Amino acid sequence: MKNKNYTLDDPLILENPFQTNTTSLYVYFYTKEPAVISYQVHVDGLEDFSRKLYGDYTTEHEYQLIGIVPNRKNTLTLTATNQDGDIITSYQWTYDAPALLSGNENAYVSIEKGNSTQQLSNGLYTVLGNDTSENDDDIDYIFLYDNNGVIRSEIPIISYRSHRILFEDNTMYLSVSSTKIVGVDQTGYVSTIYSTGDYKLHHDYIFDSQNNLIVLASKKNAVTSEDKIIMIDHNTKAITELVDLIELFPDYYKTTAKPDSADDLDWMHINSLELVGKDSLIISSRETSTIMKLDNIYSNPTVDYMIGSNNFWQESGYDDLLLTKTSDFSLQAGQHCVTYVEDATLASGQYYLYLYNNNLAVSTTRSDYNWKEDDNYQNVSYDTKNGISYYYKYLIDENNRTVSLVNTIPVDYSGYVSSVQELDNNIIIDSGMAMSWGEYDQFGTLIKKFTTTGGKFVYRVFKYDYNDYWFQ
Repeated sequence: MKNKNYTLDDPLILENPFQTNTTSLYVYFYTKEPAVISYQVHVDGLEDFSRKLYGDYTTEHEYQLIGIVPNRKNTLTLTATNQDGDIITSYQWTYDAPALLSGNENAYVSIEKGNSTQQLSNGLYTVLGNDTSENDDDIDYIFLYDNNGVIRSEIPIISYRSHRILFEDNTMYLSVSSTKIVGVDQTGYVSTIYSTGDYKLHHDYIFDSQNNLIVLASKKNAVTSEDKIIMIDHNTKAITELVDLIELFPDYYKTTAKPDSADDLDWMHINSLELVGKDSLIISSRETSTIMKLDNIYSNPTVDYMIGSNNFWQESGYDDLLLTKTSDFSLQAGQHCVTYVEDATLASGQYYLYLYNNNLAVSTTRSDYNWKEDDNYQNVSYDTKNGISYYYKYLIDENNRTVSLVNTIPVDYSGYVSSVQELDNNIIIDSGMAMSWGEYDQFGTLIKKFTTTGGKFVYRVFKYDYNDYWFQ
């Protein structure tokens, strides 16, 4: 199909040829002189969506256009600008976009404006996962919304959910099922596929310093779940098991028991993953309401420290690994999305961790433990329906082995799932079970909140600008 007869006055335009972005268009054409391309999507009654497409000055142009609104008449304009900054030519056409595959309910969100006058950050709110489980065959979707709550993209995946999007070498990496992570190039073509082999992924994956995939995993057909960490080699796709938490916590493992209603023993429930340096990881254990730092993950993994209740871990053999609280604050409970942040203003050995504190004190595999009598927790919830959740920010001092609570924001309650993200001095917080996400200023005042009705929960919401991928 590609040939030099396609020009900006007569481009090749295809509807979602790779079936990876429901309302997207593929465009291909040549310009007589090197140019960069910008485009605009206009829909009556909505704010225009305008971006400069990624790429250097060139005569050959190949792009995937997103931002097109489903079930509406969209007017698109492509504009070519030369190296002198002059517009060479432009091309405009109309496109009646298809409906969302996931259903019309996902096209709309309700909006609540907050009291902050701070501007929203740039980017698209990327809603990752709703109510499908790792054992479902149901198709799931990623949704991208702009700052006005208008849906600008729907990305279908095979099943389960995506947990985050990673970018490397102009490729977007995301999980498309519980056993596959794919790389998608800038046109929407799936250029590489990684399999998890004898494991199922869950909750998180990241790149390490060599761009290998580090993945939270469960061993297939095992009696336990959500307690392994594997590596998938970026080049060979070979799989290595890096961490088995049973080997790190054998004595604690013996104190746990599978609930009668459960299929397996989910005794740790690791739900987030952060790289520290080249060979250390910060992980979050929902079942123990504990944050852990692991060292030497590639050779001989060890536990460096934990942030959790000294009562819960008392006389366990692991209590000497706990950091000391510098004040009497309520610890995180059932937390998600723990994120590591370096800061040049801090002393060596100090850094921040921020997280979504679900504030739910429950451990189904330790039914003997009475959270209500634990004085490390105040005003926590013991059920999934009622309570208050929080954004938490900790200052970690590895030199003095201490943890300090330095910031907190109360948000809609979500007993399970949810996410947080610091971006451009703002804070994006997703309360998954409440089906809402909001962007807050650095002082914790709401700028704008979005609520959707599609699905049963919103697993995570991260905001990406998609620069160096679709845009520049």
